[in-house]
Order: sequence, then structure tokens, then C-alpha cells
Amino acid sequence: MRPLTIALPCLALLAASCASAAPRSINDPPSSQATAVADGSLIITGVSIIDPVRGSTSAPQDIVIEAGRIAATAPAGTLTAPAGTPRLDGTGRFAMAGLIDVHAHVGEGGIAPGDDATRARALRQFLRYGVTTLFVPGATGAGDADFPALRERCRSVVASCPGLYGSGSLITAPGSHPVSTIFNMPADTPAEVTEARGVTVLRPGMDIDALIAAKQAAGVDAIKIVIEDGPPPWYPKPRLADAQIRALVEAAHARSLPVFAHISTSDQVRIALDAGVDGIMHGPTDRLPDELVRRMAEQRMTFVATFALYDGILTWARGQRESDPYALAGVEPSAIESLTAPPFLAAAATDEAEALGYLANVSDNLRRAAAAGVPIALGTDVNNPFVFPGYSAHEELSWMVRAGLTPAQALQAGTVGGAAFLRRPEQVGRLAPGYEADVVLLARNPLERIENSRSIVAVFADGERVAEVVSAE
Repeated sequence: MRPLTIALPCLALLAASCASAAPRSINDPPSSQATAVADGSLIITGVSIIDPVRGSTSAPQDIVIEAGRIAATAPAGTLTAPAGTPRLDGTGRFAMAGLIDVHAHVGEGGIAPGDDATRARALRQFLRYGVTTLFVPGATGAGDADFPALRERCRSVVASCPGLYGSGSLITAPGSHPVSTIFNMPADTPAEVTEARGVTVLRPGMDIDALIAAKQAAGVDAIKIVIEDGPPPWYPKPRLADAQIRALVEAAHARSLPVFAHISTSDQVRIALDAGVDGIMHGPTDRLPDELVRRMAEQRMTFVATFALYDGILTWARGQRESDPYALAGVEPSAIESLTAPPFLAAAATDEAEALGYLANVSDNLRRAAAAGVPIALGTDVNNPFVFPGYSAHEELSWMVRAGLTPAQALQAGTVGGAAFLRRPEQVGRLAPGYEADVVLLARNPLERIENSRSIVAVFADGERVAEVVSAE
């Protein structure tokens, strides 16, 4: 492997120096199957398109990007276009849809307090690692009051921010996770304080239907609830009652909002299945009974493993700073430095053996779930310690393959699986006409080795080229 680099874009996309080989002229005489290209387009020429569903790559194709969307794909050399149409030579390269992280809080993965500047850096970092779409499940400046404005800001700077979807403030019980755990706040903390942290506390007597209606009016894409009586080392904590969980799901589904649940154990998965929850936001850290795996497949409950979270715990427990060169090449140095302080490392939430046990059980659960046909999506739980924006998505792909998935299955989870999770299967997650032009150009084929997802040459978000990318090429 060549040294890691930050790959800068060509300042002039039309310059011949941008290409690794002289591109075929798009003004050459067209073939009998020529496709017309409109003025104002961009063409990526001669690239092999990765299809993770089929587990294959195409013969060399030209990809036409127009007005932020993929306008056409065609066999290389069959396009006709106005003179001067910008093009990027993709000869010998591989193109995949931008990665989708469906469990990504907006922060840098260190322990420094979050603010708007921190969130802006984190959002740019996602793109530099080829993550072009996020689902933000509450907290970190993404509560009911904050998320709509955050999304609108992102829409105005597409080359600096992924496409955002979110749940607004997550819903939990008084005295439960994350208020009394991560935030270390008492059960009687005023609602305005928890809401400022992106958390709605469901107190006795609250009108659940009105609560969900208000969240829908705020513009959320889904509802996230906490079905949790821990997690370790804070166990036991209160949790939402089963009747409350059912009422939340019914109210959300009545408004066509999916419900995703924070869980830690297989018992909590059973509660989620009984209530009709649409997806679980962590892999259970104990072994899922076969009967629950079968029910998850039947009910089409999405499984989001968050290996990166558990691997972050392992890194934490070992008292090590992040040492992967691919992280050091693109993660903010301040985020890494914040995790090297001895008092922080001494406060590890678990020991190494326990973290390894989590990873073993989550791996086994994911492998059996995938074999049973359970929908899988990639999620990392970014902004936990050592869970860095963008970088952790590639770490998640590697863990999926270690767990027993094929590279194609892992890439499917990170693209079309995420699109299904977001209920946007015809908008994101594929490189096909009509889809958002979120394109990651790679030097090597990740279907052959999943770590090739890190060989990033260029990233396009909504058709605009990202200013710099982090490459292991």
C-alpha cells in the first residue's frame, strides 16, 4: 500500500492533468447506441460501477451528472455532448454510491464540548471519507428545535455537508439513558435542559399522540426511543413501560413515521418486536435467540450493529490512542488528543475482556441475522469516544466482513440498506438515473477486499466535488 494522502481535487476539472490517462474524446463520432448529454453536465468517463446487490462490477461506463442527480449511465464512449462539457477520467477506477451512516451523532468523536464549529468540521469530515448521507438520532445539537435549521444549512452547502435525515430529540424515561448516564443529570432535570441536549423525557401523563404530532410538525423523518435499563456500567435504570412503547409506535406509524429503538440486549429486542418497532440501533451484546432472529426477518426489523461503538470501547479499555494511519490522516488532531488524557482513559466504561465479548456476540448476531434475511444497515454511533466521523464507516464495513458477511453484503448495508432504512430507496444508495449524484470514486475494488473502500480518489455530494478526500491509496 502506498502512503496515505489527503487527495486534493484538480483545480480545473477540464485540465488534461486531472486524468490518469488521456480520456476518449466525447466529440468523437457516436456509436449507433449514443446517448445525448445536456449542456451544463459533468461526465465521469470509463469507470466500473459497483453493484453490491449483485456483487459485481460493470464494464466501463460513463456517468452523467446533471443538476445534482445522475442523469444517465452508458457504456464508455457512447455519449455525445456539447463541446467543453466537463469530464473526469475514471479509467481503471471503481465508482460506488456514497456511504450512508444511519446512526451518526454530529460531533468529532472526542470529549471536547460540541459547538457549531465542531459540528461543521465533523460534517465536512464525513464527506472526506465518502459518507454522503446521515441519519442523526437526536442529541448533539440535533434536537427537535435544532435539527430543521441544521438540515437547511446543510442543503445550502452540499459540498461541505452530507444529506441529513433525523429523529429530532430522542425519547426516554425519567432517570434513564442518556440523561442519568451520559449526561449525569438527575431524574428531575427540567424539560428545557434535556431538550437542549436533544432528549425528550416522557413523563407520566404526557399526551403521546400530541408529542408525536409536534415532532412531525418539526420536520423529523423518524422517531427514536430508548428501550434500555442500562447500559453497563449504569445498570439498572428505569425504562419506558411496554404500554408507552406500544403507544409511541402506534402514534408514529399513524403518521407514517418509522420508529427506531436504542437497545442493548436481546430482551429489549423482544420488547421492540412486540411493539412493532422498525429497527434496532445497536447490536445486542448477548446472543440473540434464533426465534428472535426469525421474527426480525418476518417483521422486516432493520439491524444496525454499531461495531464501531464497541470497537471504540475496546480502544478505550486498552488505554490506547487511535493508531490507525487512516484515522490519523483525516481525523481532527484535537479530537484524538482529547482522548489521550490519563484521567479519561482511567475512566473506561468496561474492561478489555468484556469489550471483546460484546464484539463476539454482535458479530454472531449479525452473521445469523443476515443469513436469515434480516435487513441490515450501516451505523456507527459517531461522537462516542474514538468513534470518528466518516472513518468509522470504513471501520464498520471491516467489522461486518470479519463477522462473516461478504464485502458485497457489507457494501449493500452501507448503501441500499441505509436507503431502505431512510425510506428513500429510489433517491439515494445507488448509481442509477434519477438518483442523487452521491458518488465515491475508488482506486481499487472493495468487492475484492473491503478495505479497498478506503482507496478514495474523489467524492461527489449532490453532484458537487468535495474539496479534499482522505485516501489509503
